[in-house]
Amino acid sequence: MASQRLSKKMFNICIVCIIIVVIIFIAIMLILNYDVNGEANMPFEVSKISVISTVDGKDVENSQHKWEINVIQNNDIYIYVEKNKQYRKQETIASVKIDNFEIKQTSKIGEIKIYKPTTSDTSLFQNLDENIIDKLEFAGSKSTNTKKLEISNQGGVLNFRCANNNIGTYISDDDAEINYNKLITKLNLNEQDLIAKLTFNITITLDSGKVFKAENIEIEIPNENVVSEGTVGKEYTNKLQDIVFKRIEN
Repeated sequence: MASQRLSKKMFNICIVCIIIVVIIFIAIMLILNYDVNGEANMPFEVSKISVISTVDGKDVENSQHKWEINVIQNNDIYIYVEKNKQYRKQETIASVKIDNFEIKQTSKIGEIKIYKPTTSDTSLFQNLDENIIDKLEFAGSKSTNTKKLEISNQGGVLNFRCANNNIGTYISDDDAEINYNKLITKLNLNEQDLIAKLTFNITITLDSGKVFKAENIEIEIPNENVVSEGTVGKEYTNKLQDIVFKRIEN
């Protein structure tokens, strides 16, 4: 009888141990899955990222030459945040922050800076020192107003510029006119001289207090063929699956 009770006790202990191991295993798998895939049902999600790469130039003041142009390569980035139609609860955006900008250049030509939208009525972006930023925050509002750094509380578009300034100076006394789209070609540079990788974080804060963050979103700049064509647009859609949001506040 004593041996039977001992055997039964050992059996029960084994069952409990197995259950504990299974629970721990499931918990570990859930944690690993969350680390890889993040939130399965976000209230808001990034639906598209568009990049418009252009070649531009700024005339040097008081030049002694017919043409003296400081060559610039701009990348205007548009991030579309949309409400998740599968999310059933009512949520509104309090703010969206873009920060932790990091730039890795394959070459050191030029000087890359991040710019916020300008308040000027003439253009969306201006490469001015007063517009240089290391982080950007859009406040939730009734509608999206880029120049005021506002995004609709039901989703909208975020934008900023990543510009490669001071690529070089083109000087000429012979050209009758200048095609600014061809300025990089005139400097005898190619796309490999300009390639860089831009990474940043996005944090979405909701009025309910929930906060979601995606880290190390990566974009390669400039778009392919910008040197030859001058203006090239590109949409990132397949890359969106690499954007993983995790909840950092409940």
